[in-house]
Amino acid sequence: MKKSFLIAAILVGTPNLFGDDASANIAQYDESFNQISEVRVGISDEDIDRLSNPFAIIQTAAIPVSNNTAEPILQLNAIVENKIKINNSWLKLGSLINGLRVIAIKQKSVVLGNENKRLELFLREKNENSIITTN
Repeated sequence: MKKSFLIAAILVGTPNLFGDDASANIAQYDESFNQISEVRVGISDEDIDRLSNPFAIIQTAAIPVSNNTAEPILQLNAIVENKIKINNSWLKLGSLINGLRVIAIKQKSVVLGNENKRLELFLREKNENSIITTN
C-alpha cells in the first residue's frame, strides 16, 4: 500500500516525466478508443431474408418414400437461428411445406401443422426415428 502511494505521488508530482511523446501517444490511443467505441450497424433482418442459401448444395440420394403411405417423408436437416431446412429447402416461421405450416421452431425440433394434422420433426441423432405425429 505504501509503495503504491509513493509511486502515485511521484508520478503526479512529475507530469513531464515521460515528455511530450507520452502525451502524443495518449492522444493517439484516445482517438483509437473513440473510433472503436462508435456504434456499428449490422445488416437488417429484411436484408438477411433476401440473401440466397449460404450453404453449398451437395447432391444426395433421394429419400425413399414407402409404398404404404401417400404422404412424402419430411426430414429436418438443420436449424439455424430462425431458419430451418426441411428436405433441403430453407424455410422460416409461417412457411408452408407439403400443406403444413411451420408453427414453431425449437432448439432441436420444428412443429408443423394444419387444421387436420400436427407433427414435430426432430434433428436426427444416429438412426433414430425423427417424427412424432399428434392428431
